[in-house]
Amino acid sequence: MRSMTISACLLAGALVAGEAVAAPAPGTPPQTTPPAPPPLPPAGGAPRPQAQRIGRPLLYWGAGGAAIITGVILIGQDNSSTSTTTTTGTN
Repeated sequence: MRSMTISACLLAGALVAGEAVAAPAPGTPPQTTPPAPPPLPPAGGAPRPQAQRIGRPLLYWGAGGAAIITGVILIGQDNSSTSTTTTTGTN
C-alpha cells in the first residue's frame, strides 16, 4: 500500500515537472509564424494527347498481370497424372 502511494506521488511529481518545463517563460512574446504563400493560379487542362496516354500503360500492366496469373493457374494444374480411387470395407 505504501509503495503505491509513493508511486502515485512520483507520477504526479513527474507530470507537474513536465508541465513546468513545457510552459513558456513569463514575459516572452508569443511566437508568430510567417504568413503562408498565396495559392498558385489555376492551370489549364492537359492537352488531349497527354490526357489520353494515361490509360494505355494501365491497360498493359493489367494485361501482363492477367497473363501471369493465367500462366500460374495453367502450370499449377496437374492433368497428366492418373488418379485411382480405392475403397476399403470393414466387415
